[in-house]
Amino acid sequence: MGTEIQDFAAELSGLKERSGLSYGMLARKLHMSTSTVHRYCNGDAVPHDYAPVERFARVCGASGDELVALHRKWILADEAKRRGARKPEPGA
Repeated sequence: MGTEIQDFAAELSGLKERSGLSYGMLARKLHMSTSTVHRYCNGDAVPHDYAPVERFARVCGASGDELVALHRKWILADEAKRRGARKPEPGA
């Protein structure tokens, strides 16, 4: 997986962990499936637009500075996704 996608996923995962919310609780608050939230946090998916990312961050209590940093990471991850960055095979 591209470094940009890893960085973005790590940021989301950190916000989720800090919030104390489970994947299920977070998904319900965001009106998403639990699997979608999980895919965002582990880097298997990057949202097509920033709106769900912002909602995710706000539900997790992100500060203004964190929102700006997350937006930058989403832009880079989205571009990496468009370039076709792929997750490496295990053991590769």
